[in-house]
Amino acid sequence: MTHTEVRFTLPVSGLLDIARARLARQTQYARALDKGGKRAEGLAAWFDQASACITALARPEAFFMPVTTTMTDRGVLLADRVLLEGIVDANDLQRGATITAYLLTLNYTQAQAFDWLGKDYGAHHVQSDLGGEVLFALGRDAHRYLRNNAATGRTRRIPVLASEQCGVRRSWDPARVQALLSVFDNANPGFKVTDTGCFQPLNSLLGLALHLPDD
Repeated sequence: MTHTEVRFTLPVSGLLDIARARLARQTQYARALDKGGKRAEGLAAWFDQASACITALARPEAFFMPVTTTMTDRGVLLADRVLLEGIVDANDLQRGATITAYLLTLNYTQAQAFDWLGKDYGAHHVQSDLGGEVLFALGRDAHRYLRNNAATGRTRRIPVLASEQCGVRRSWDPARVQALLSVFDNANPGFKVTDTGCFQPLNSLLGLALHLPDD
């Protein structure tokens, strides 16, 4: 794993091609598109609008920041500010494992998208789903980066979710997420978590990658 901060942007076009194909295969869209007719034509138009919106607004970025780890009686202290209890095995750290925090974001808000789409709720809904798929494609590229830049051994990703759905089934409280975000310092383009546990911008992902070298 790289031991220096890495930050890069990716062109949205390649990610969008993958995302649009994946979204079209989802059941709620595939059935309507396969039936044809006016409904399919309208949905295809929304796909085009959503794609144009994301092309205009999105600026996919990935950030990777190696972080220090300290073993304590309660768990692993990450970057001297976030305690990980039951997430990272201290034995792995003793064997030389390293942790990198990563942040992925498309860099636009849903309010911006809604305005760009002329406040068309249907097109905005499709845009929201398509944006999620673009983020998935960005995550796949980020995983490839982690894998290709790691030394021999295994790399495991640990997603950091403030909540499953905006305050429901919360796995990380917002204060801890904000503390973890602070390790990016000026590299953070404005990503934050709200008091209710939602990420802003919405199409963003915060996570940890643990690399365990071969014995």
